[in-house]
Amino acid sequence: MTSPASPMASRSFLAPLAVAVALAALATLVWRQSQQVTALRDEAATLHTAVDRVLGEVTRMRIEQSATGKGPQALLEKLRVYAPLAATSRTAEPDYQNALKSMDEVILAFRSLGTDAWKPIQDRLAQLRPDQHHDEIKQLLRAALAVDPKQGGNLLEQVLLGYQHPSPKLRWFAAGTLIEHDKPKAQQLLRRILRTESHRGIDTDRLAVYGAPIPDLNAMAGNGFSNFVNWYVKSGDEEMEETLLQVLGRTMHDTVTIQECIKALADRKCARAVPIIEKLYANPPVQQDNAIFDTTCLRGLIEIRGKEARPFLEQALLKARSDTVTKFLQEQLKTL
Repeated sequence: MTSPASPMASRSFLAPLAVAVALAALATLVWRQSQQVTALRDEAATLHTAVDRVLGEVTRMRIEQSATGKGPQALLEKLRVYAPLAATSRTAEPDYQNALKSMDEVILAFRSLGTDAWKPIQDRLAQLRPDQHHDEIKQLLRAALAVDPKQGGNLLEQVLLGYQHPSPKLRWFAAGTLIEHDKPKAQQLLRRILRTESHRGIDTDRLAVYGAPIPDLNAMAGNGFSNFVNWYVKSGDEEMEETLLQVLGRTMHDTVTIQECIKALADRKCARAVPIIEKLYANPPVQQDNAIFDTTCLRGLIEIRGKEARPFLEQALLKARSDTVTKFLQEQLKTL
């Protein structure tokens, strides 16, 4: 005769079952809430898009009322007016802030027109020269991106690479705008620029690896090439350390570009940069005494190595190339 299960055995069986049921119920509840949150997010995104569209159309109609034309031509007219005023170096406050606000409204109005405005924008761009119409071209690039994100993004790529509207300043503008629009693409292109260009121009052998044509010579940044480093750092590329180390290892780069690479690598505590920085300190670019470059190297070593940099600093103090560097080393050695 089979004996009945004891109360203790029943409870030991029911307890895990109850936990499993509770977990299943909790999982179902979480799943439902997740679905509701997703639905609300999608609904909010749709509503936001609709509101932007209405706001853009209202803004466009308001702009057209004060312009001589309608549609894209009216917006192009306003863009020509506000573009130079939105340059900080030319406009004092509060006119500058008003110009920025008006320029943003023009871009919003362009977005409401969509691809119908693409050709008028391109026609206007074809009439302009980068050396004379820098500010207007910048705003037209923004407008192109607003009316057609795909083609506008492609246009920004061509500008960044120096193939269209060749100008170093426009390339830097394209870099910042592309980082916001398509960060992976911006990272890729800026990485390519740092690996194939310098303030001296294009390294055709390195560019051949990409199977790409040579950019317009007017796009080359003889001065200010370090701006590409700054934008590249802002892009947050995963290959940043490797790329910046390559830049440091090449003699073609100017002093300021090397300094910016050292600062970025020091911020990232890149230990692989230490021997390169030490070598650069011992043999600075163009063999010129430069206290700013020297202190940049030394500060970078301190940020990366901390107290372990002390032996190098002590040796550097014995051969300091200027009073500025001597004082800097003395102060740092006191604190390490």
